[in-house]
Amino acid sequence: MRIGELAARAEVNIQTLRFYEREGLLLRPVRTASGYRSYAERDLERVRFIRLCQGLGFTLREIDKLLVLHKSVTEYRGTPKKKPAAVREIVLMANERLELIDEKIRALSLMRSELTSLVTALGEEPPVACPVSR
Repeated sequence: MRIGELAARAEVNIQTLRFYEREGLLLRPVRTASGYRSYAERDLERVRFIRLCQGLGFTLREIDKLLVLHKSVTEYRGTPKKKPAAVREIVLMANERLELIDEKIRALSLMRSELTSLVTALGEEPPVACPVSR
């Protein structure tokens, strides 16, 4: 498929695909005789994986590592009872991301509480002195 079709199916724009290619997240596609990029289904799956990871808050550097780990897990042919090291690494990265999300939630909760107090103070009758300067 050409870049426009890949972009449409992955629900990203063409510049995003070119960016992923420049960053090494998306492998350089083969070119047709006329110079067009030619992508395969695996490229679509890769872009969807990248977008999923971005939606979960992972950075591009982390996603690059996750792509390598994901590949090793999907290619793993050992005993199902013994998880490969890649799975442990993915879990570790996910737990680190969860800690960052929890920190952001705490910070946002504090911001919400302070803003609620500000709105309440400004809505009082008669008006009080600026609550920010208290």
